[in-house]
Amino acid sequence: MDFRSTLSLVWREVSVANQLGIGSMHNCVDDLLILHRFDLCGRPARAPVIRSVIWSPPAPGWIKVNTDGAALSSPGVGGYGGVFRNSRAFVKGCFVVPFSQVFAFEAELLTASMAINFAWQNGWHRIWLESDSSYVVQLLSSRSKQVPWRIRQAWQCCIYQISMMEFHVSYIFREGNQVADALSKHALGLEVNSWWATSPSFCSLLVRNDGMGRESFRFT
Repeated sequence: MDFRSTLSLVWREVSVANQLGIGSMHNCVDDLLILHRFDLCGRPARAPVIRSVIWSPPAPGWIKVNTDGAALSSPGVGGYGGVFRNSRAFVKGCFVVPFSQVFAFEAELLTASMAINFAWQNGWHRIWLESDSSYVVQLLSSRSKQVPWRIRQAWQCCIYQISMMEFHVSYIFREGNQVADALSKHALGLEVNSWWATSPSFCSLLVRNDGMGRESFRFT
């Protein structure tokens, strides 16, 4: 194919793309100049949707636990973290658990099951669990036992324990789950489990921000 034919083909494809109106440009002058060079209409990217995310404390007499699980690869080294707080946003306990080989979704499930087990052992039977994993929220809401076989025993124990509790589960965007996120990431560098009766220093500022009702923002 000679140069003239190639150029004609390029212009034809450009014309078709312009008619279809697929995609959008970056909102910058360079992109606009390139599009004008090809006689194309600029289609700016839509403005992001900004959502305010605020952590909410539980009702008096309830304990709220926020959980998060992290994995460096799939499967890979994993870490679990959770924080228990009362209606005044005071920390009742924090835990981190490292794990050698785990998938990300398994890390989320195991974190939730460990949180329920910790609550059970401490005699906290009015529990609100909050997670940034919609998968975890869906399984706990439906009391489903359809999980991978290697974590099935722990999960079945979790389902039994919440059946004996006053239990509520909810979803939160990760921007509102920053304390649990910090705990799970901290677990990645550990070799043993850890439990704190108060917030550890590396996440105390995040705990304070939650307690003050400080907003975080999600851009989508």
